[in-house]
Amino acid sequence: MANVSKTNRNLLILTLVLMALSVWAYRHSISRADRFQRGQAFLSNLNPDEIARIEIHQAGDSVTLERQGEEFRVVEEQGYPASNAAVNRLIGDLLEISLEKEVGAGPELAEELEIEPVGDSTVEVLFQDAAQKEMVRMRLGREFEEGPGRYVQRFDRPDDPIYLTSSGLRVQVDGNAFLRKEIIDVPGSEVIRIEGADFTLAREPGDDGLKLLGSKSSEETKSAEVSALESILRSLTFENVYVADDERVRDLVLRPAISVELEDGSSYDLTIAERDGRHFMQISGRHSVSQVAISLDEAEEELQEKADMLTRADEIDEFNQFHGSWVYELSEAKGRRLLLSREDLVEAEAT
Repeated sequence: MANVSKTNRNLLILTLVLMALSVWAYRHSISRADRFQRGQAFLSNLNPDEIARIEIHQAGDSVTLERQGEEFRVVEEQGYPASNAAVNRLIGDLLEISLEKEVGAGPELAEELEIEPVGDSTVEVLFQDAAQKEMVRMRLGREFEEGPGRYVQRFDRPDDPIYLTSSGLRVQVDGNAFLRKEIIDVPGSEVIRIEGADFTLAREPGDDGLKLLGSKSSEETKSAEVSALESILRSLTFENVYVADDERVRDLVLRPAISVELEDGSSYDLTIAERDGRHFMQISGRHSVSQVAISLDEAEEELQEKADMLTRADEIDEFNQFHGSWVYELSEAKGRRLLLSREDLVEAEAT
């Protein structure tokens, strides 16, 4: 009996020791987690895939990005799609924030570093998930005067201190900067014909580029202008975008500018309006597919060709469904390119 009692006592002591060790280990891990380490990530637990809404505010300016399906839309720009690259760059820059040191806390320090209350240089960034739950609310304050860092603080976690980042950080607070500005991208080599108001450019089989039809033997075409029109759909971008019924553009008189035909049989029609030195454009696509008949005895190549035609027709319909709702403001250079006439394409005859 004495041995059993002694064994039980030893087991009890061992259990108490293990419990004490467990409590110590837990408290030690907590203290280590709370202890600042130079170079640690500011947003270490943020999962970018869960971000459904981003708000950025500074001095009365705001940008709101809302996820719709696989892309974000810029709320302040009437819901136009955002550039994936711009959104990823924003999120990536914030995720890469590393900390140089813990500065402290308190209202006086926060005011001095322009964290709270919000000053003209303060930038606030909010991330929400699909359930509109706040994931991160952070503020960027003053830049560090003696180095590249900037003061930051999280407001979604109670009593979080102010930190100094290891490097400088700038956040765009301009909705236009987040827009997906490329409208279309078609290489000039795929263009076989361009119809303008008073000219036609066409590519004959074997030609390297477009030729001006109906030109006199004495006329010499301007290769730079012809090349500019040939590449008009190559990375065609805009400066600003407006919903077609926006009061700023609804009274524009858009007239036909050029029609661009591609080697696959599809075309794009561009209309243009000029006002106060600014150039506005709408674009639409055309295809010749009305219906496609398929028989069981057709060759594989013929079936593939018809499948490609139907796919292309769907692409054009989708293009028109989206772009038909928008008016694009182009740069002066692109706008002037759409206004070229036949006279602009030929060298003046010597007198």
